[in-house]
Amino acid sequence: MIRMFQGRDRRHYPREANEMFRLRARQFRDRLGWKVNVQAGWEIDEYDDMNPLYLVSLDEQTGEVRGSLRFLPTTGPTMMKGCFDKYFDVPFDVESPLIWECSRFCIEPTVHGKVSGSALRQTTFELMHGGCEVVLMAGVEQVLGIFDPFMLRVYRRTGWGPEIIASTDELGPNVVYFGIWDVSEAKLKSIRDRSGLTGSVLEDSSLLTKAVA
Repeated sequence: MIRMFQGRDRRHYPREANEMFRLRARQFRDRLGWKVNVQAGWEIDEYDDMNPLYLVSLDEQTGEVRGSLRFLPTTGPTMMKGCFDKYFDVPFDVESPLIWECSRFCIEPTVHGKVSGSALRQTTFELMHGGCEVVLMAGVEQVLGIFDPFMLRVYRRTGWGPEIIASTDELGPNVVYFGIWDVSEAKLKSIRDRSGLTGSVLEDSSLLTKAVA
């Protein structure tokens, strides 16, 4: 199940926010070795103050956060323009209400302390399905993002893979890509065909109306 909330409403979701920011620290600092800022166990940055839209995947039994991502419209401040532009040789001056930035896509690889491939797969499909649902309902036509080679393979397996625009080796020990996802009903169907999901994974899609209003 995907729970959705905006940055300005984060105080109403203290458990989800705490688990999400700690998961981000484990993934981006500890596992990937990215140059990110971690405070009191949280990986959090100035873009979390820009009222992003968060999607968190929750374990159906425990309610624990299994993964998350955040969306920001490119009409305002984004990581692409304010952070990543100095690492790539392509301009990141994209500004359109029809294009959103997706960042901090992360997944918890363990269940009860053990690595679980099935949980990774389920969470990945759920986040990708939920993300595609959300941007379709918002009328978004493209999504921009940064990802590593492992996540590139993961995205492609879901049936909604990005087109690679550029790459850099300045963010960490491994190459990092900048890519674009095209948004369409066909892409959502592709995710459903590969995942077996048949309906919406969003807990409350009515929240999206408030988010994009």
